[in-house]
Amino acid sequence: MKVRLGMSIFLAALLVLLAAMAIKDYKNGTIGTSSVTSVVIVLAVCLQFLTWGTDRKAQQDEMGKIVAAKSAKISYHILTLALFVFWIADRIVFVRKDDFGNLSLFLALCFCLVLYPVVQLFYVRRFK
Repeated sequence: MKVRLGMSIFLAALLVLLAAMAIKDYKNGTIGTSSVTSVVIVLAVCLQFLTWGTDRKAQQDEMGKIVAAKSAKISYHILTLALFVFWIADRIVFVRKDDFGNLSLFLALCFCLVLYPVVQLFYVRRFK
């Protein structure tokens, strides 16, 4: 009960902080990267709390590990597809003349495509 109350107070404080940042950004007329990053972090924390709650044992048991493994694999494929779509959209919208388009986005896509097989390789070698 104490943990749930503490988490609720923590989330309420984060929401107040985000509201203050949003008001400041609205008055300035610009949205900073720190504001966007903090909103994403708070959203991730809230979703993690909604998924697992305060029960740490649920994350560590067999079902929790299966859920984490399957959601990681699905997330990887969604991320790869999203990066590919963003890279194609960037090339179309900004009419890039070079082969790579946005180089940072292209490198992120290449890294994403290689990451899963590399992790699998090291993970399999751990068991051999």
